[in-house]
Amino acid sequence: IKNSIDSFKKLKILTIGETIIDKYNFCEAIGKSGKEPILVLKESNEEQYFGGVLSIARNLSNFSDNVTLLSMLGENKSYLKEINKFLPRIIKKNFIFKKNSPTIVKKRYVDKVSGSKLFGIYNFNDEMISKKNEQDFNKKLLNLIKKSDLVIVSDYGHGFISKKSAEIICKNSKFLAINAQVNAANIGYHTLRNYNNFNTLIINEKEIRHEMRDKNTKLISLMKKISKEKKIQNLIVTLGGSGSILYNYKKNKIYYADAYAKNIVDKIGAGDTMLSLIAPCLNSKIDIDVSLLISSLAAAQSVENIGNKNSIKKVNILKNLENILK
Repeated sequence: IKNSIDSFKKLKILTIGETIIDKYNFCEAIGKSGKEPILVLKESNEEQYFGGVLSIARNLSNFSDNVTLLSMLGENKSYLKEINKFLPRIIKKNFIFKKNSPTIVKKRYVDKVSGSKLFGIYNFNDEMISKKNEQDFNKKLLNLIKKSDLVIVSDYGHGFISKKSAEIICKNSKFLAINAQVNAANIGYHTLRNYNNFNTLIINEKEIRHEMRDKNTKLISLMKKISKEKKIQNLIVTLGGSGSILYNYKKNKIYYADAYAKNIVDKIGAGDTMLSLIAPCLNSKIDIDVSLLISSLAAAQSVENIGNKNSIKKVNILKNLENILK
């Protein structure tokens, strides 16, 4: 297993998706307003993390020397300098600057004592990118995708990846892994319909039921149905504290993994973290059971930290594997 993970070093990996700046404002509740029926909070401090596809690229850079990033920022290139400092130099960076848009910022207010999120404020423009932006994106995409052994897409539904771009990705990728996330901004609109015939998909139970418009059918039946319709070779459904399930379409076989987190601090980014490890595992033909275990251990590390504060380290994965398998 160690030799297989070490072999990721040579993999040429292209990561595609929106850049998201996550800001956490830590507050303390001081009581009800004297004049209005609202809770009053006292701000303590703010922390900023670089999320979205940036966290995937950073995680992968701990395993591969050939990671390329293709992402989207706002028209005025805000946060570009900070991102260049944050990401390891080894990552090759390519950005599209979306016209009439800010860089996506998701601000969350968090109770300092309990760690519970109170509410969120998002700043973004989720209209589709302009034709000029799309042409620039597709040109970069075609050039980069031909050089890549593995393509990882995290589509947050904020107007970056058009139907045409998705078709290019699906048609030209040697090995394609996707996370198409349903979130507060895109629920009811975002869908997997732009993607077909790819290797790996990570999704949670709520997202698969939303995609299939099916509330009551058993989960395994839904997994088999969508795998057949979309020609997905490996479908992973995450179940929070209940672990995860993988369905392999070719073998018509179900695999299970436990949830390994001992102390859940923040679930944001867990799916992206799992995707960043299971994709190279499956691409390298590591046994499916072991691939699911490795990516589950990575997700467990992720939820034990707030936001995307820390990246997944190879040495930690190997130590955890050794403890479990010896």
